[in-house]
Amino acid sequence: MSHSEANSDKRQLTLIDCLGIGINGIVGSGIFLLPAVLYRKAGSQAPWAWFVAGGLCCLVALVFAEAAGRTDRSGGPYRYACDAFGPYVGFAVGWVTLISVLLGYSAVARGFGTTAAQICHDMFGVQLGNAGVVALSCVVVVVLSIVNILGVRSSARTSDIISAVKLLSLFGFIVVGLCFVKFDRMGGQPPMPSTGETTGILAAAFAGLFATTGFEFIPVPAGEAKNPQRTVPLAMVISAFLTTVPYPLVQLVATGLHPSLGGTETPLADSVAQFAGSRGRELMNVAGLISMFGFCAGSALVGPRYLESFSEDRFVPAIFAHRPAKLGSPVWSVVLLSVLVILFLMLGLEFKQLADISNVAVVVQYIATCVAVILMRQRGPAPANAFVNPLGPLVPLLALFGCAVFLLGVATSPDGVMALKWAAILIAAGLLLGSVFRKMELSAK
Repeated sequence: MSHSEANSDKRQLTLIDCLGIGINGIVGSGIFLLPAVLYRKAGSQAPWAWFVAGGLCCLVALVFAEAAGRTDRSGGPYRYACDAFGPYVGFAVGWVTLISVLLGYSAVARGFGTTAAQICHDMFGVQLGNAGVVALSCVVVVVLSIVNILGVRSSARTSDIISAVKLLSLFGFIVVGLCFVKFDRMGGQPPMPSTGETTGILAAAFAGLFATTGFEFIPVPAGEAKNPQRTVPLAMVISAFLTTVPYPLVQLVATGLHPSLGGTETPLADSVAQFAGSRGRELMNVAGLISMFGFCAGSALVGPRYLESFSEDRFVPAIFAHRPAKLGSPVWSVVLLSVLVILFLMLGLEFKQLADISNVAVVVQYIATCVAVILMRQRGPAPANAFVNPLGPLVPLLALFGCAVFLLGVATSPDGVMALKWAAILIAAGLLLGSVFRKMELSAK
């Protein structure tokens, strides 16, 4: 264990901070933008798709909670894979998780820019083109890089406040919206897919997966959490269950409010406009903007910790683990992550494309952690007081089965095949670079 890991001054994150990271990792742009997509794919059955995606994530969160109880070091899925399979397979898993963070961050930053541009048009009459959307997206990345360079406590405080705001906005949408829904719209509506879209509850669940993942952010900075073997597992399970429950209700209310939900790009804002007019739409867009900023804040916090862990294990240069004494954050890791996100944004990939590739990467890391927990159990008992799932390997096996079904579902659609190809290219490139650098470092000793 490195000195930085062992230093108790580094452990500043509380249970509330970890919950904030998890909630911000889960609730981002997805729930504000995806109800229209799910409605096109599954019609009035779309709420069930949220149960499928959320149920899988709750199962996986229980598996992650058990893995987290076996280590107090940063790295999350990367660390679990290293402990179970060795450093090279561990790095493969870690690189996949970093790709998912990069793409998720890029997708939501793009959504932030799109929503901010819409607010500028609605409230001030300013029309911003694609260049303006990209510029606004890049601005939020730069701002968050500065916040993270200033240290983990400033990032955690930002995360705590925004997570509370976004949960209140979702529950407010449900409670107020229920007073205005037309219940005849909630049942029996068939899918209305766009050209090339696959239909059914499973296809909708895959689309919704992007909005239900993110609890895996919590164990990444575990080395900076107080009492991590208790705090991290508890925060993961609570955040997964707490944020999954409202999603089907949000979908149900949106379906009952909007007469043509599948045709809108801002479904929650346009649903509120059905009873609160343009001011209601503007208010909901602002709530969505805050939610997206919170997700980006969580991604900006955890992404550099992956690079830092890679550096400590000599897969990337040592500079990415350097923490200046006055700042206490991995500055160069923060800078590199921000630059990569900005490059993705400038490539012009849209929200859906980025989200689909991120989904593939997330499911791959889930599979790796489920297998890792099964192997860890065979090698020895968990530490005293660590969380262990009951019923033996049943929970990890159920989670594995669910992940496999999702990946098979991806391969049945043209968009899914493209996402698989992009994910494979990005993963292969990272593995090649990381493995070559580690071998050079070890041979130079």
